[in-house]
Amino acid sequence: MTVKIFANCVFFVKVKKLSVLEKSRLNGCIKENGGQIKFVLNHECTHIVTDDANALSSIHLKAVKKYQLPIVGADFIWNSVKERRLLQADDYEAQQSWRENSHGLESSSEDELLSDHSSGVYGDDHLEKRTPGKNEWNSSKAHDNSNVGELRSNNDENVPYFPEGFVVAKYDVLEQVTAPGRYVVVELQCSQQHCDYPFRISARYSQLEGKEFKKRFLPARTSEEARMVYELCTANLKNENYQFKEDFPHEVEYLASEKLQEVLIAEATNSSSLPETVSKFVELIWIEALGHLTPLLAKPVTELSLNDVSRAEGILLRARKALDELESPKEKMEIMSEFYKIIPHKIMDYDVTRKLLSTKHSLCQLIRDMLNVHETNMSIPNPPSLSKYRALRCRICPVFGEEFQDIEEKMDQYTGEHPVEVLEIYRVGRMMEVAAFESHLGNVQSLYHASSVHNFVGILSRGLLLPKIVVEEHGVERTDCGHLGSGIYFSDSISACINYSWPNRTDGTRLLLICDVALGKCFETGHMDSSLTAAPAGYDSVHGLARKKGKLRKGRDFKDDEFVVYRASQVKIKYVVKFSLAGDKVKEFHPEIQDVLPSLEHQPQPEDYQMPSKNLLNNVTAGLLDRSGNPIPLKGLHIKGRIVDFVAEVVVFQVYENQSDSPIEAKYVFPLDDTAAVCGFEAFIKGKHIIGKVKEKEKAHREYREAISQGHGAYLMDQDAPDIFTVSVGNLPPSTKVLIKITYITELSYENECLAFHLPAAVAPWQQDKALNENTQDSVRKVSIRQVGTKPGGFSLEMSVEMPFEIKHISSWTHQLEIKNTDCKAVVRTVDNSFLDTSGFAMEILIGDVHLPRMWVEKHPGNETEACMLVFQPEFESALDPLSTSGETVICLDCSNSMGGSTFQQAKQIALYALELCTFTTRNISVIRFGTSFEEFPFNPKPHMADLAALKNFIISATASMGNSDIWKVLHYLSLLYPSKSRRNILLISDGHIQNEGTTLQILKKNTHHTRIFTCGVGPAANRHMLRSLAQYGAGAFEYFDAKSKYNWERKMKSQTSRMSSLGCNAVSIKWQQFDFDAPELMYAPAQIQSLFNHDRLLIYGFISHCTQATLNALIDDKELQTVVSTTELQKTTGTMLHKLAARAFIRDYEQGILDEDETEHEMKKQLLKSQIIELSLKNSIVTQFTSFVAIEKRDTNEDQTADTLDVLELVAKMDVDILPYMEYQSKGQTAPCESLSFVCIQHFLVLFSLHAFHFMHLMKWSVVLGMVKCTFHYY
Repeated sequence: MTVKIFANCVFFVKVKKLSVLEKSRLNGCIKENGGQIKFVLNHECTHIVTDDANALSSIHLKAVKKYQLPIVGADFIWNSVKERRLLQADDYEAQQSWRENSHGLESSSEDELLSDHSSGVYGDDHLEKRTPGKNEWNSSKAHDNSNVGELRSNNDENVPYFPEGFVVAKYDVLEQVTAPGRYVVVELQCSQQHCDYPFRISARYSQLEGKEFKKRFLPARTSEEARMVYELCTANLKNENYQFKEDFPHEVEYLASEKLQEVLIAEATNSSSLPETVSKFVELIWIEALGHLTPLLAKPVTELSLNDVSRAEGILLRARKALDELESPKEKMEIMSEFYKIIPHKIMDYDVTRKLLSTKHSLCQLIRDMLNVHETNMSIPNPPSLSKYRALRCRICPVFGEEFQDIEEKMDQYTGEHPVEVLEIYRVGRMMEVAAFESHLGNVQSLYHASSVHNFVGILSRGLLLPKIVVEEHGVERTDCGHLGSGIYFSDSISACINYSWPNRTDGTRLLLICDVALGKCFETGHMDSSLTAAPAGYDSVHGLARKKGKLRKGRDFKDDEFVVYRASQVKIKYVVKFSLAGDKVKEFHPEIQDVLPSLEHQPQPEDYQMPSKNLLNNVTAGLLDRSGNPIPLKGLHIKGRIVDFVAEVVVFQVYENQSDSPIEAKYVFPLDDTAAVCGFEAFIKGKHIIGKVKEKEKAHREYREAISQGHGAYLMDQDAPDIFTVSVGNLPPSTKVLIKITYITELSYENECLAFHLPAAVAPWQQDKALNENTQDSVRKVSIRQVGTKPGGFSLEMSVEMPFEIKHISSWTHQLEIKNTDCKAVVRTVDNSFLDTSGFAMEILIGDVHLPRMWVEKHPGNETEACMLVFQPEFESALDPLSTSGETVICLDCSNSMGGSTFQQAKQIALYALELCTFTTRNISVIRFGTSFEEFPFNPKPHMADLAALKNFIISATASMGNSDIWKVLHYLSLLYPSKSRRNILLISDGHIQNEGTTLQILKKNTHHTRIFTCGVGPAANRHMLRSLAQYGAGAFEYFDAKSKYNWERKMKSQTSRMSSLGCNAVSIKWQQFDFDAPELMYAPAQIQSLFNHDRLLIYGFISHCTQATLNALIDDKELQTVVSTTELQKTTGTMLHKLAARAFIRDYEQGILDEDETEHEMKKQLLKSQIIELSLKNSIVTQFTSFVAIEKRDTNEDQTADTLDVLELVAKMDVDILPYMEYQSKGQTAPCESLSFVCIQHFLVLFSLHAFHFMHLMKWSVVLGMVKCTFHYY
């Protein structure tokens, strides 16, 4: 493709003498030949086109001198096109006599060099003389400790090269107390190119006599050095009686570098007052947004939540899929009914079309925008204009004078048949777009985009978005009508934009955007293609060519020129134009403007921020209690179980008795591990055996209530929390014992180099109370029972243990055990007269080769299905990661308004405990409080010298009042100041409702080689999907700190800090090897695997038939690791335990996991999977949030209610778990290491060995030595 004449040219056109038609022809000629036209004269321009140099203002002339721009006439354009080449501008320059007398227009101090012969600090003119490649500068001299931080000038010619294309990581403005009006702006600048000194501290000092300033700077090789110098520099300025300014005074913005000025243009948080025109504009778009929602919604938008919006968008995506797959109208109506339940409407439309879905998607986006803005406004019903303005998170400035006229003239040239009246113009700056704009693509053009006024709250607060549904029907209020697919649409014609801009209801005016669009290499076409989701290969954008007036080009589908980009980072909003057409009825708008910002109410600070302890229940009275505290004796508690590798099946027998003289409904609350799943429920009473069935929760509760009202016995089991189960025993006759048998499956943890099994015996009181208070029926008196402990003699436990490798040791710190064992099998039981206190029961099993991967396959006894389990546990050569322990840990505390109340207090507890733990594991600790902006605790350059008291106070003094959750700003700042020789670990404590999700994830993904992020979710409405995604992209791990399970917070935080100091492997994936070509679709969980660290273990379950081999792929320090694991006949079993565990894994993935990286797709898949989850629950008897166990005992009126023949011990004894009946137990209390194989066991082993000798295999042991992967092979 031939390079166009003006491909690399950016023109500022200022012509007065040409007619409108000639102006239009000139501009068209420039654009058709690859040129760009700018409305504002700045550093991006390469030429100025004018027919009279005297028409240029003083501001224009100053820019000409500053940027050394050539001024040419229109002939330069015509002749260049005629000769088909870019001519020399010198031959076409306009009259230049003005230049000789223009020195006063630009400060001569711009290039002033301060002659202060100090070490290593320079004036900017040395930088201009410097070329890359000369690096003889003595950095050790420059950074002498006695002088470091003192920014001074130097005449040294060997100045290190620093590129012009830098980014400002941080800045401060200080004012001298003793000389008010004297300022200094300090910047930490980061190069975006490779060079020997990629960092620089710059300081610009103002002079009292006018807008002159002096510049000084200091280069740095590493971010650590740059941060240290920056802190010392500001400390030195404070010693010279300078003090920090919270706001950046407008009158000293000239001291900022050009790059910092771009940032200041995009920041709105430093505004303390608003011009009246801006206040009116903000009120207008706010009123229009609310006015659009009020007629549609059946409840105030503030009563919805962001999680509601995500779920609703998932349902709409499901509806779109139903539409594409031509599902029945009834099915589509049911889907839309679910949508209207979440987002209540006054009028509900069930006719599912793409137009309806697009409209509802736009509605969801508007609701999301309003909720995000509402968060910033601290839930005030009608916040003042300044609060609304700050919530938009962009800078809005009115445009007047010549700049206004220039834009108005440009618009007049492209109005066509619809002349417009420009009423107001506002310059807009969004920091997000300044940071992400892909200007390097080139071909940046100023183009138009129009939308309804009610969309502008969202557009200004988060930018233009790609559409979620491309609508092919015309008449939808979007520019993406499907002509060129799913992109963001622009035009160079005002008349084209008018079709998408409607008069607003408040004052009758319209709005449109003028944007800088980085078109890059643009693909030109005359044909529509609604299937596009990206530009064709090798191109950055698409240009739909218009039919020319009077010259209808055959085959062209576009009435006007359309430009489409498919990445939001190619767009930067520059102006908002308020205008009207000839027929519009414009009205006066005089809103009531409030100037006073709301003050935060005092938030009570709790006296103690200590983490909740797992020993909180030590002072609770032991025994079986009702809600009044009256003891009800627990007659017995017996445990039988089976442990296989990292999983266990446990049967709990509970005996209790109604000692009153009337029937009661007893509620029994008992705890289980948060990975447990109940899969069996039975009751024995008066010789009857009642077996519970899993049914959908509503149906189970209905059957329970009906049985109670009819005088029958009834039993109901629910899961109230991940680790809390309740059993309701209805109509328990007087003086009657009942035996409840509960079967559950669970996973073992890995602690102290051992597999650890734990049976919790107590739960926190706040969990019990909620479960006890739930009303399940109204027919009989209710008695609530708390399980806190058992009396001596009431507890017994017997379990079998089967391991893939040698059992080296079994012990319990809570109970005395009797043990019998072989190399790989064992049976344990508690001694007589044991009891269960608040510590529960704990057992540790030490086995050999625990880090070897293995695979188990289980065949169901009743059908042909197979379930498998993969066990992966990486082992690293070093327990600690030297890059992490020598690096930096940054605790990021979310202080946005959505974190208010108890959620924020919990976040502080977690942050303070993390700070305490990190003190012992990392070299440097820092804390950042963030919201719309962020505050960093001052950097301490000395390792292990952090002021812990000050850091704690920095956390405690935080308030949830910093607006939105813009974590991307923190991550962008930290990525600019990347660690030079170590690894940075970020601990994020948040509710997960962040802004600019896409940009945030991309920053994390690009920087995993030096920065990892570990997320901690808090609050009942936490966005767990986003927090998991952050950890997934950032090569870290996620933990949710549930207020209902505070007893495990310490364990979770210790796990996180342990991971942060450990090596890790990320990008973990599994490839299953199946030998059945007709096998059904793979089903395994978890679908998305988070990073693994030292002592982490990964259990992956699947319903995968005919699979005996799998491959694990992962990255360790950017090096690929591949491990193959197989199973033999010895590792194939028959049963249901792995089937139930696989079902539980799918259910847990549904409840807590990531089904898709995109949150909307994730929510859609949850909708699609709901019926499958219920089916898995019913099929495998797993209690979930949708299902309950229910058992009904039919009673005859003539039945003897007094006879009680229950023999508990006999029923317990019928369950035999002794897999070594031929061996005797060791002496009581002995927990010594297991002995060698007995003669009988050796015989057994030899038989198996002879049958399966051909199944020799080797497995890979994971280890990492200095980032290299080492393989060790084991044969057996």
